[in-house]
Amino acid sequence: MLELIWGILNFAILIYFIIICFKAVKVIRENLGGIAALVLVLGLLSFKVNSKDENNKIKTFDLQNVSQKIESEKFEGNEHLNEKKLEQNLLTDFQMLIKYSENNNEIKLLTAYVSRTGIEMGTEWKPSTVFLNKVHNNLYEYHISGSIDWKILGIRFYTQSKEFDGKIELKN
Repeated sequence: MLELIWGILNFAILIYFIIICFKAVKVIRENLGGIAALVLVLGLLSFKVNSKDENNKIKTFDLQNVSQKIESEKFEGNEHLNEKKLEQNLLTDFQMLIKYSENNNEIKLLTAYVSRTGIEMGTEWKPSTVFLNKVHNNLYEYHISGSIDWKILGIRFYTQSKEFDGKIELKN
């Protein structure tokens, strides 16, 4: 519910900002000319265009031990994907996707990916760690940590830490 209110607040502030920009461009065009108004518009657009591209990168966690990868022979087996819903809110869902390989009932974890889907107005999920520990057979415990940045017009206002703990059974 808080995410919905935060998203509506962000949207209202964005609309108000756009109205102010149109009025500012009109005043500048009347007082300083069309070229000054064009420079202002291009300057405002450059802030969004030149923003960091980190948000578009997918963060995948490699679950293989690097030293084992070098020393052991390649693990031959069938690759599987297993998805687990971690949390479901009014507007967004958190889910984990685990890629693993299976050969003769032996499981080797390959990668994990934690994502957030849904309406994310004014918030951004940043996963930081994913740990998986084998309990027995195909049952694993997981611990996921990350943070949610609460933003107003793209400026970070507050950072909330978020953690998920639980168990997942990997099956083919």
